[in-house]
Amino acid sequence: MKRHLSRFKPARLICAALMAYTLLIFCGLSTFAAEEGSPDLQKNTPLPVTAAPLPPSVEDTARELYPTDVTTDITDTKRQIIKTYILAVGQSATDIPRDGFIRDGWRYELTDITEKRSSEKDTMSHTETVEITTDTKDINEIIKLLEPTMDYQSNDGYCGLLSLDLPSITCEVSGQKNSTYNVTATREYPHLSTNDLSLIPKSITENGRVLELEGVTWEVQQYANIDYADIPESYRAIAKYTAKATKTVVTGYITVADYSGEVSRTINGDTIYTVYFSGSEIDNTPEMIETAPTTPPPVPSNTDTQKGSVPAKVILIGFAIIIALLAGVGVYWFVLRHNVKYYRVDDGQRVLAAKDKLRARNLSIDLSQLDSNCFIIEIDKLAAKTLNGHTVEVRNGTLSLKHKIAFEGKTYSIEADFNTRTIRAIY
Repeated sequence: MKRHLSRFKPARLICAALMAYTLLIFCGLSTFAAEEGSPDLQKNTPLPVTAAPLPPSVEDTARELYPTDVTTDITDTKRQIIKTYILAVGQSATDIPRDGFIRDGWRYELTDITEKRSSEKDTMSHTETVEITTDTKDINEIIKLLEPTMDYQSNDGYCGLLSLDLPSITCEVSGQKNSTYNVTATREYPHLSTNDLSLIPKSITENGRVLELEGVTWEVQQYANIDYADIPESYRAIAKYTAKATKTVVTGYITVADYSGEVSRTINGDTIYTVYFSGSEIDNTPEMIETAPTTPPPVPSNTDTQKGSVPAKVILIGFAIIIALLAGVGVYWFVLRHNVKYYRVDDGQRVLAAKDKLRARNLSIDLSQLDSNCFIIEIDKLAAKTLNGHTVEVRNGTLSLKHKIAFEGKTYSIEADFNTRTIRAIY
């Protein structure tokens, strides 16, 4: 690359010297013509000053969108240019350029825009725990109270159907209270001579608890026949004893169960817009315009030439010098002028590394000596238009990448990344 750049330095010096020499000769002839007495040449007429156009401001270009892909579709009946734009979240489709344009003798106008949204689904496992209050701890009865599935919806957009996890069901006591109840016992006392309550014990002890006599039922156990009459001879007493007791009673149970399953949410991604421009060929046939005959200018006499005109010889010499000057500028512009710049990309920053001349007959670019693996190749507008449709080969050491130029009416930039071995246009 350094060899390519060094060969242009002597040519630049020669061209600059030729232009300076020609300018000095032309100024000398102008002075000579002024000394001949031409009043027009003695006037110091100031040249009009044209203000250079201001570059576009940051606000004008911040919202400009560039296509990620441009294709040309040519059939027997129509010609289309299709541009693809990928808009991230926050970018607006209203910023997509819709103006018509001219390319290669064809005028293109917007016909259609299509939209395609991309999205992806994020899935994860989730467990939701529920609690219910029951009057029993019987698992079979509790399962009847639980729904087999539940719909889940989170605040951050996850949703799905969860299923009951039977092994996760647990039951715990939720509350207790003390309850008082009566304890009773019955005792029989047979063969009593009389039905006297004094013969019956007033209390008994059962299971460590003292019970008090509540009541007695008497039955005649045996009769004696005296004077042909049945007289009770013995009695059997059935005594009922009672006492107050207290026990702890469970008032309810808390059942805990898990519902498990997969939930997902949809994440919106980039939006792809496809813009279609339909072309119509421009008719470049020149129109015949009738013009009125013009009167030839009067031929100046010798007297007028001597008084105020520049000698014809001086005029011819001046035209020759101007033509030579234009020829020198043309040689520099079309032959010697640099039309491509190479930038190294270091940590996302562009650094100008070299300039070169790119021609259609030699579209091979060797970047091996620039000591980098990522480059931006910037081709000026005139060269990009000339090289439209040509394939450029970019080499870096033993690696080689190829790219087909698709001219868009302005400076054409190419990003060549030899780390990822990718090459693409930057719009």
